[in-house]
Amino acid sequence: MNKKYNEKLQEQILIVDDLPENVRLLSSLLSEQGYKVLSATDGHMALSIVQRECPDLILLDIMIPEMDGYQVCHSLKSAEKTRHIPIIFLSGLDSEFDKIAAFKVGGSDYITKPFYVEEVVFRVKTQLSMIQQQQQFKQVLTEQIAERKIVERELNKSRALLTGVLDSSLDGVAAFEAIRDRQGQIVDFRWLIANPVAAMTVGGTSDSLKGKRLFVEGSPGHLFDGLFELFVQVVETCTVLEQEYYYNSFSLKAWFHIVAVKLGDGFAMTFRDISDRKQIEITLKKANLRLTYQANIDSLTQIANRRRFDEYIAQEWSRCAREREYLSLILCDVDYFKAYNDNYGHQAGDNCLYEVAKGIERGVKRPADVAFRYGGEEFAIILPHTEGQGAIKVAEDIHQQIQLLQIPHASSEISNIISLSLGVSSIIPDTRSSPHTLISAADDALYDAKLKGRDRIIYKSAESS
Repeated sequence: MNKKYNEKLQEQILIVDDLPENVRLLSSLLSEQGYKVLSATDGHMALSIVQRECPDLILLDIMIPEMDGYQVCHSLKSAEKTRHIPIIFLSGLDSEFDKIAAFKVGGSDYITKPFYVEEVVFRVKTQLSMIQQQQQFKQVLTEQIAERKIVERELNKSRALLTGVLDSSLDGVAAFEAIRDRQGQIVDFRWLIANPVAAMTVGGTSDSLKGKRLFVEGSPGHLFDGLFELFVQVVETCTVLEQEYYYNSFSLKAWFHIVAVKLGDGFAMTFRDISDRKQIEITLKKANLRLTYQANIDSLTQIANRRRFDEYIAQEWSRCAREREYLSLILCDVDYFKAYNDNYGHQAGDNCLYEVAKGIERGVKRPADVAFRYGGEEFAIILPHTEGQGAIKVAEDIHQQIQLLQIPHASSEISNIISLSLGVSSIIPDTRSSPHTLISAADDALYDAKLKGRDRIIYKSAESS
């Protein structure tokens, strides 16, 4: 702690009076109160001491040599360094004119001689207390100003940062306030903020959009026409809106990912053009569908393959078991197909299987009834919700469709055209058994059809097997 600061811990009072007895009395009085007392007997001496010591308070007589008290006071109040020092005039002059003159030149108080000791002490303490309060006020004010400047700097930094983030964002960012009617219902929204991407997307600028209505006719905000009710829900229920939205107009066709959250009596929104991503998703979806199709379709006959058969019969077995409904299966085989291949060649054999597959599909009428290439020249037809008689009827239709093909087969031992042997079976599935029960029964029926001369339909109930 420096010397100057230590010195100022004791308040200094300068007494300016040309009468030694007044100076002694006042010095003794004020010293007893704990003040450091300085004294001067004329105006020039007073000014010199003030410049050197800068006292906290001056007791100034008006009638002093060389310069009167008014001139001393005027000189002190004219200087930046000393104008803050309070001056109490001590004078035997008691006219109103003298008192007014004292206050005009900058005096803080006026004590008439002869003075009372208690009055002098009280007025000195009052002036010094006021000085202390002013200093405390200035200190608090200075600290508050400094704090405010810090807050303003941080706020300006935050605003600059936020502006930078908004301006550099690749997403559209916007904020809106609700416009309500007299009943308090939201009828529209007003633009508050729009970053460059948001403004450009709706065909405006950040400044031109501010204050405009979002959905009013003629506004560039029609990009979000279909979302009004959802925006209202965000504001009224504090829900978060997140969805993909397709905008389709003459000038713009694009997918947007939109997120909206409540903000005051309105909402803030970010949106991003995801058209490229959606195009990739659509392309991938088509590719997956194509792959799924290829994985489930027999490349030769273009009907469902054995892999799809295994999936579908397990699926329908479980469903019919839950619903206590019949499930039927037809297994059919092209008669003497090896001989056909040997006689006509493999290319003709492939063409024959393709035509047979199409004939089988024509015999299957319901969407849930599906034909499969089961393996080689063998085919299968799964018939959900179909009991035995219905399955036999489908088998007869298929048998007829194959006859109508009239595909020559000179090597057949039972006919001069391609024919089918068909085994049919039905069952109400249960969870204790498996689809193998039905497959085995239909396979046994097909075996019997071949054993009994081929080109025929044999039914065998799975329950009785």
